[in-house]
Amino acid sequence: MFWFIFFTLFIGFVLWLLLRYDPGKTAGVYSRPTPFYPIKYALMKFVIARRQKKALASQQVEKSDGELVTGEFGGNKRNIEEMERKTKLPNDKPRAGDCVFFNASNANGWWLTLGMAQRPNDVINLFFTLKVPGLGTFVNEELPHTSNVKAIPSDSEYLTESGFRVKCIEPMRKWQISFEGNLVPAQASQPDITKTGPSTTQDPAIKPITSHFELEWTNYGEYFDFDTEISPEIIARSLALEPWSKQLFETLKATHQTHYEHFGKLSGIFGIDEFQTPEKVEMMSMRDHTITSYRNWSQIRRYIIITYHLDDGTCISTTLVSMPETVFSQLQFGYVVTPSLEKIPVDSIDIKLANFGENKKFPKKFNYSFRAGSKTYDVRVEVRDLVRFKMGLDEACYVEENMCEFWVNDVKGYGFTEVEYRIEPY
Repeated sequence: MFWFIFFTLFIGFVLWLLLRYDPGKTAGVYSRPTPFYPIKYALMKFVIARRQKKALASQQVEKSDGELVTGEFGGNKRNIEEMERKTKLPNDKPRAGDCVFFNASNANGWWLTLGMAQRPNDVINLFFTLKVPGLGTFVNEELPHTSNVKAIPSDSEYLTESGFRVKCIEPMRKWQISFEGNLVPAQASQPDITKTGPSTTQDPAIKPITSHFELEWTNYGEYFDFDTEISPEIIARSLALEPWSKQLFETLKATHQTHYEHFGKLSGIFGIDEFQTPEKVEMMSMRDHTITSYRNWSQIRRYIIITYHLDDGTCISTTLVSMPETVFSQLQFGYVVTPSLEKIPVDSIDIKLANFGENKKFPKKFNYSFRAGSKTYDVRVEVRDLVRFKMGLDEACYVEENMCEFWVNDVKGYGFTEVEYRIEPY
């Protein structure tokens, strides 16, 4: 009896020590594994996989706007027409957002990005960058000063008073993008990244350039739904690193976003001042759509989003996000679309944020690797150009849109490395 009591007390004491053990944080930010990490990882992997399996087994049902902006990770299966239409934002959610994004590039030296996040009170977070070979790099006229622009109210389109228009034509198949207005050279976008808020300085030598384009986006394979298709392994690993609490899981649910991505082809004509493309420009593209009841860029300490396509038809997206005060100190996710259009979720990414641009000086050349299914991808990246601008309703962070060339297992590719840093506190 004595030995049983002694053994029970000893085991209890050991568990108490393990629970109290704090391994500290790398760089004072990034959580490190505790002795309970393997158990937490196995549990979360099981829970996420089970939720995904249940969601995929259920029939697709229509979801209301309210249901699209709420939910839990891995648990929603939605009707594509509801997902693709513009969402009415709730009046009581000042940080709600319906956000569409496109990037595109090709081997001829074209790079394009367009982000339009519809926010309440007829505001759109807007950024547009365009690199034209032999001509230069351009941004929307407002971007050197602010990313918050006036929207034109619409139930079906994303519209700005400055001339941008985005509309879904056929769900998951076709979108239209058009613009008629002014662009400015990208060198005009030189924000003060030590201060939050809009930029007040203006270079009088920078003159607006009358521009226009008409573009059509068409799908390349099927969309990737992060609720139901993301790797349980990679999310479980990220969650298992964090200290668990009731508040953590409540925050995880409260900050849920409906998010999906879709590779495709973008084609159309461009006119920049007197320059006119003689024929349609064709680029490989990735678009995404995010619907959320709460998007606060100030909560994101930093992120790296690497999106690109290869000459053999492979398309790749890998992402790392750090939101240490909210949920994850280092979240990873991604996927691959093969030349046969098979979708494979990324299971691990060999990047540690603490060792990768932590000093806000992102490298112009770097290597990384990731694993998707049974295959490991070794990636070399070289930045060819970049545009920097502030982002979010509070403009308390900045984004660097890096236009890059890629080599993946010796296959050439093109795309973007988009990085974000919070200005303060960092």
